[in-house]
Amino acid sequence: MIVHVKIAQITDLHLLPIGELLMGLDVNARLDKVLAHLMKREPDAIFLTGDFCAAEPKQEIFHMLRARLDPLGVPYYLTPGNHDDRVMLRNAFFLGGHNQDPIRGLVRVKDQDFLFLDSSMGKVDSNQIEWLGRALQNSPDASVVLHHPPVPMGVTFMDNTYPLKQTNDLIKLLTTDRRPRKVFCGHFHSGRTVRWKNLEVHLCPPTSFFINPDNTAFQQEMLPPAYLMLEWMEDGSFRSTPSYVV
Repeated sequence: MIVHVKIAQITDLHLLPIGELLMGLDVNARLDKVLAHLMKREPDAIFLTGDFCAAEPKQEIFHMLRARLDPLGVPYYLTPGNHDDRVMLRNAFFLGGHNQDPIRGLVRVKDQDFLFLDSSMGKVDSNQIEWLGRALQNSPDASVVLHHPPVPMGVTFMDNTYPLKQTNDLIKLLTTDRRPRKVFCGHFHSGRTVRWKNLEVHLCPPTSFFINPDNTAFQQEMLPPAYLMLEWMEDGSFRSTPSYVV
């Protein structure tokens, strides 16, 4: 029996100490607006796909984020981005693993499996690739969750300047079996869905600042904070709906 699953994905929070602004934006208030909005939709879980800190990682930011998430009463799962620190994230959220080991693992929400990878170093290392290969054997229909998109997304500045590195082994692993597979990611500060071979890559829009996807240089795009609502329906269909919170 297929059950209805609702997951809210948020990404690229770029939080700051209270009172500070990022490029003229109150990023903390933008996150609060998104959390209030998505909770009205009663998600089964919340996925947070990295870049919790605005620039250099700060331990206080991770504690501040946890203080916002715990009272929601909804399970949440995190993967770090390139502005985050694995040790600090472990300290704040009591995550498993040691020191700078990648934060990765299997998450199950109702009848859906998700394999979380850690791309915070700008790549998915060989140990994670080995783990992912074993995990896909056990959960071949699992979706993949990570910070960086594994393929070009048509966001010109980010595709050219800050792509995921050393992707050959990861792409080979995700595409060789030709099984339809969903990937959920962030990092590019824009929202869209790209189909690449057997992959359906969903790029979550940020809660913080947006980047103009058509410009070859960095250009901020003024849009309200946003998130994705991911839904697996009782009839077996799937939908990914961006919500912009005014």
